[in-house]
Amino acid sequence: MLFVAATVIFMMSCANYPGLDSRLAEDLVDITKYDVGTSFTQFKTFSVVDSLTVINNFHDSTKVLTPQVLALLNQITWNMQARGYTLVDRKTGHPDLGINVGAVIVTSVSNYYPGWYWDYGYYDPGFWGYPAYYYWYPYYPPAVSSYSTGTVIIEMLDLKNAPAHNNKLYVVWVAVVRGLLTGYHTTQDVLDNIDQCFAQTPQIRAN
Repeated sequence: MLFVAATVIFMMSCANYPGLDSRLAEDLVDITKYDVGTSFTQFKTFSVVDSLTVINNFHDSTKVLTPQVLALLNQITWNMQARGYTLVDRKTGHPDLGINVGAVIVTSVSNYYPGWYWDYGYYDPGFWGYPAYYYWYPYYPPAVSSYSTGTVIIEMLDLKNAPAHNNKLYVVWVAVVRGLLTGYHTTQDVLDNIDQCFAQTPQIRAN
């Protein structure tokens, strides 16, 4: 019996626990969903929010613009321009597409439905010029059973056709990156995962 116990202890002492880099890489999950009825070639211009909306445990929200957040927003812009879209001012340029970016600071939630928190005032549709209306999903967004602190949510809004949709802001694409802004991931991790979200949706293209 003592021999068995000693053997188990020896094996445990020799076991290699995965390093932090490996665990962080496994934590990251990129989920994307788009409206199959949307032709993305109809859009030519876009605007991106100027800061990240951080939602703390679904109770309050703050605007954040750190160097890593700025890199994230710039990478979204780069991907959109690489696909033929032109960046314009949201107020004077009348963008066809508006891109919201937020992060949820909470440990775990079941049956997650992206978008509902914006409807509760965490993001104001008036930012895009439609103060009396709300966001609308013409498809069922991706759901994940749980997500880690710092999960990033990117939503692409159809501003061009809002008047034809009774001024509802249709969300034509959503991307969820679980655990991206945990405080441990590097800026390169952020850039790589934003690129992956766009790579998963080749339909987003201006021509």
